[in-house]
Amino acid sequence: MGNRMQDLDFKQAAAFESVQDFEFTRKAAQRFREVVSLDSFEEEDAEVIFHYLYKEMELVSFGDYLKRYVYERAGLEEAFHEVPKEIYRDIIIDSFKETFTPKSMTPTSTKLPALVNNWLTQASVKRDTVFLLGFGLRMSAEDVSGFLTRVLREQDFDFQNPEEVIYWYCYNNHYGYYKTEELRQKYNELAPSEKKEGEVVYGAGLCLDSEEKLLNYLAYQKSGWEDPKSEKSQAFSCFMELYEQGKELVAEFYRKDEEEERGGKVWTTDRISPADMEKVICSGIPINEMGNLKKMSASILAKHFSQKRFSRQRITSILNHKFPVERFDLITLEFFIISQKMAEEDPYNRYQIFLQEIQEILKKCGMGEIYIVNPYESFILMCLLTDCPLAVFSEIWEMSYEPESC
Repeated sequence: MGNRMQDLDFKQAAAFESVQDFEFTRKAAQRFREVVSLDSFEEEDAEVIFHYLYKEMELVSFGDYLKRYVYERAGLEEAFHEVPKEIYRDIIIDSFKETFTPKSMTPTSTKLPALVNNWLTQASVKRDTVFLLGFGLRMSAEDVSGFLTRVLREQDFDFQNPEEVIYWYCYNNHYGYYKTEELRQKYNELAPSEKKEGEVVYGAGLCLDSEEKLLNYLAYQKSGWEDPKSEKSQAFSCFMELYEQGKELVAEFYRKDEEEERGGKVWTTDRISPADMEKVICSGIPINEMGNLKKMSASILAKHFSQKRFSRQRITSILNHKFPVERFDLITLEFFIISQKMAEEDPYNRYQIFLQEIQEILKKCGMGEIYIVNPYESFILMCLLTDCPLAVFSEIWEMSYEPESC
C-alpha cells in the first residue's frame, strides 16, 4: 500500500523536503504519509499509530493558531518559532486599541495584557473569545469561520442565533464592535415578524447584504421561527441518519454473536440502545465498577481526543437535544459504518469512500472539512488504512488506558 500513500488527498498538503514551522496542515499531512508508509504499519498498525499519536504528533493549540494568524497578517520576517510571545501580545493589544474593541464581552476586572497572554497560551478558548478577536484583529467573516471550524472544531456561524448573525454581518461589512451594540439595541426594539402559512422564509436564498434585510431576518427569528434547513438542523438530521445505520449494524453484529443469541432476544434495530452503541464502538475503553466507561482523564490521549468519547450518556444527551451534534459525533459514526460495511474492501478504497462521504456531511452541516491537524481525525484516517479498522480503533483506546503504554 505504501506507494499509494503519495496520493492521499489533503488540501495544501503536498510533500516538501522542508516545511516551515507555521505550516501546520502541510507538516501534519507530510508526517501522516510517512507513518502510514512505514513497513511496520501493516504488521504492527496499532502500535505504530499509538506511538505516533502519543510520542510524535504535534498538538497545535489555539494559541499557536492565533500566533500564526498575527504572524501572517503582520508580515513578520523572523522565523516563526523565534518570535517572542511579547511581540504577538503587543500587536494584539495595539490592534484592540485602534479598533476600539473592548477587552471582553462580559464584565471583567482582568487587564487586557493578561487576557491576551492567556489567549496566546491556551489550548482552546470559548466561542465568544473568537468573536471578540474577530473585531479586535479586524478579521473577515471567512477568518472567523476558519477559527470556529478548524481551530475550535465547532460549527460555523449559527444563523439561528441573533448575536452570531449580527457578528457575521459586521465582519462582512468591516464594521467594528461598536456596530454590534447598535444592532443589538435595534434587535431588542424589533417587533417579531410571524411566518405566514405556506410562506418560504429565506431558505437557500438567504441574502443579508443590507441592514434592512438583516433586521427583517432578525424579526423572523424573534418570533421563534426555526429554519429546518439550518446547519444545526442539518447536523441533527445527519446524526440521526447515521445513528440509525449504526443501530442496524449493531443489531446485525448481535445476531451473529452466539453469546447474545443465547439470551433469546430477537435483535431488531429498535432494540438497540445507546448502551449497545457504546458497547460496540467503545469496546476498547475499560469499564469501572459502576458499569460506566472509565474517566476520560485516565486516558493519556485525553488531550488528543478533546475529552470526547461516544458514550451512552453523550448519545442520549444528543437524542434529547441537550447536547448539540459535533463533528466528532458525525465522524465517529461514519467511521463505524464504513469500517463495517467495507470490512473486506481494500483499505485505500475504504479510506477514499470515507473521505468522500464525510466531507459532504461536514460541509452540509457547516463544520468544515476533515482536518489532518486534528489528532482525532488523523487517528480515524489511519485506522481506516489498516486491515481491521474498528479492531485497531478499539486497541488504541485500550492502550491509552494502560500505564505501561506511557
